[in-house]
Amino acid sequence: MIKHIAMWKLRLADGQDKDAAFAVIRAALAGQVGRIPGLLESEAGLNFKVSSKAMDVAVYTVFTDRAALEAYHQHPVHLETRAAVDGFLEQGCMVDYEV
Repeated sequence: MIKHIAMWKLRLADGQDKDAAFAVIRAALAGQVGRIPGLLESEAGLNFKVSSKAMDVAVYTVFTDRAALEAYHQHPVHLETRAAVDGFLEQGCMVDYEV
């Protein structure tokens, strides 16, 4: 089993609300479950802590194996998600590990 964790700093346009942006992100990510083979779980959370070191969003996903994770990045449903989400992202980091 593979755990894939991403953390993002959001880029918001003038007047754009962080909660509204996160609602779009959460819905897009949740919409992948059951539609991408090997994606078992997906969870997104909005950070409530204010700090210069803090990221705004954390995403936690679980995959059956490394092959499923690799296929996920090219899957059409994930590419749709990227189209909806990427405009909100300023920077990010991720980690993948096997359990």
